[in-house]
Amino acid sequence: MTIVPGRALCLLGLSAGLARGAWPAEPPPPPGWYSKSGLSFVMASGNSATSTFGAKVEVKRLGTRSTFALSGSAVRSESSDPSRRAVGTSADFRVESGPSVLKAAKYDASATFDRRLTERLAWEVGAGFERDRFSGLRGRTLGLAGLSYLLANRKEFTFKTAAGLTLTHQSEVVDDPATRDTFVGLRLGADAERKFGANSSYVGALAFDQNLQDLEDARLRMANAVAVSMSQRLALQVGLLLAYDHQPSLAEVSLFDPAGLSTGLTVPARAAKLDTTFTVSLVVSFAPRAATP
Repeated sequence: MTIVPGRALCLLGLSAGLARGAWPAEPPPPPGWYSKSGLSFVMASGNSATSTFGAKVEVKRLGTRSTFALSGSAVRSESSDPSRRAVGTSADFRVESGPSVLKAAKYDASATFDRRLTERLAWEVGAGFERDRFSGLRGRTLGLAGLSYLLANRKEFTFKTAAGLTLTHQSEVVDDPATRDTFVGLRLGADAERKFGANSSYVGALAFDQNLQDLEDARLRMANAVAVSMSQRLALQVGLLLAYDHQPSLAEVSLFDPAGLSTGLTVPARAAKLDTTFTVSLVVSFAPRAATP
């Protein structure tokens, strides 16, 4: 049995301890629509041709006792491969860039709805989708139903934990007969937001998914972002996403011979367990006027 579920127990223990000493709740922000959208783009040309695009959108609707949230992100990178090549003979040739090749493509989207039963306890439902062909995942769809508990709700700090059952269906680039495509699972999560002064803030989200039908299949996703405001609506944000898969999917890997020459063939191989994504982006935010200090 994998040791990863032990981390989930630690998370539950931490949540229970914090719940006993939870900070007093403050009045929630005013109802209305809130949104954040970030965009990053890097392009190089000349001796090499490379482009990287990243985007993230978050939209939230706050009600008096309910919250609806919708989010999505995309990262796509292309590069000429090889960066430069000579075409012709050794005495007569021209230099050009190689064809543009997709190097990374990650997409995900999620939606959640929760309604408070008390000042701190709420039920929630949600759905999510993600795609990353380079990690062997053609598509993964997840449905969620569970409970959340608000441990802290202050102007400068909020902290919420959640637990629920999930139903997951996934399609892999290379089918693995040893794994299930559809399974029931458990999700434990935590979300935190901390403001530092008037111009900077930290947002973190942790999600642990355990396949209840195969205990070796566990995933951990940790998103971190630090933003520094440049104006009332604009901010510069640095983000780090860590995605750990204890039982990664099979991916197609190009096969080379012992001399390092391409055979033109591909073979199935396990993707890396840990995936890291670092982003720097410009964020535009909108909120109801009453929420603006």
